[in-house]
Amino acid sequence: MEEVRALHAIMPVCIVSLAIETDGAIEMIRELNKMGIIPSAAHSDATHEQFKAAKAAGLRHLTHFCNQMSALHHREIGLVGSGFMDDDVLLEMICDKIHLCPPMIELIFKIKAAEQLALVTDSVVASWMGDGAYLLGGLNIEVKNGIARQVANGALAGSTLRLNQALKNVHEVTGLPLSTLVKTTSWNQAQSLGLKNLGKIEPGFAADLVILNSDFVPVEVFVDGQPRLPKS
Repeated sequence: MEEVRALHAIMPVCIVSLAIETDGAIEMIRELNKMGIIPSAAHSDATHEQFKAAKAAGLRHLTHFCNQMSALHHREIGLVGSGFMDDDVLLEMICDKIHLCPPMIELIFKIKAAEQLALVTDSVVASWMGDGAYLLGGLNIEVKNGIARQVANGALAGSTLRLNQALKNVHEVTGLPLSTLVKTTSWNQAQSLGLKNLGKIEPGFAADLVILNSDFVPVEVFVDGQPRLPKS
C-alpha cells in the first residue's frame, strides 16, 4: 500500500488490480476504497467464497474477464462464475476474438446487461505498430498477425486491439444495436470512475465525441466540441 500511496500522491491512481486471494488483499481492498481507488480482481485463482469476501470489502471490477482468472467449474465456479452471478461488479472484456472467442462474447452478453460490462483493450505499444519484436515490462514479446505473445512461452501478452475494433467485434458477434453497446465503451467507464460530465450526448456533458463510419473507422474526433483530426 505504501507504493500505491506514493504513486497516488504524484498522480491520482484510478484502478488497482490485485489477486484477491493473496495475504493482505482484503485489507488492501478496504484501503483502496478509502482512497477513492477502484479495486479490481486480476490474475487471480480465487474461489467463489474468496470473491464474496472481497466483494464485501469493496471489490468493484473484474479485470479482463475470463482471462487469467479461476475458471467456471461445476464444483467451484471461480471468478468467472462469480462474475456471471454478481450484479454489481463491472466486468472488463477484451473483445478481440482472441482473448475471448466469439461464443464466449455472445454468452457474456446473453447473461449480463450492457450496463454491467466495459470494453477494454489491454493494448501494448505494438497496437499502433506492425508485426515484429517488442518489449513489454522487460519481457520479450512477438507480434504476429496482430497477436502479441511472449517469446519465452507463447502466452498472450496484452493485445493490439483498438476500442473501435472491439465495438465492431461485439456488434458483429451479438447483433445487438449500437445504441445498447456504445455504453460499454464510454458511459459505463465514466460512471465507474465517477466522471460526472462524460459518456453521454446531452446538455451539460463534455462534447467529447468520436464519429465512426460504417466500417467503424474514426472519421471525426471532437474534444470539448473542437475537431482534433487533421483535415485529409
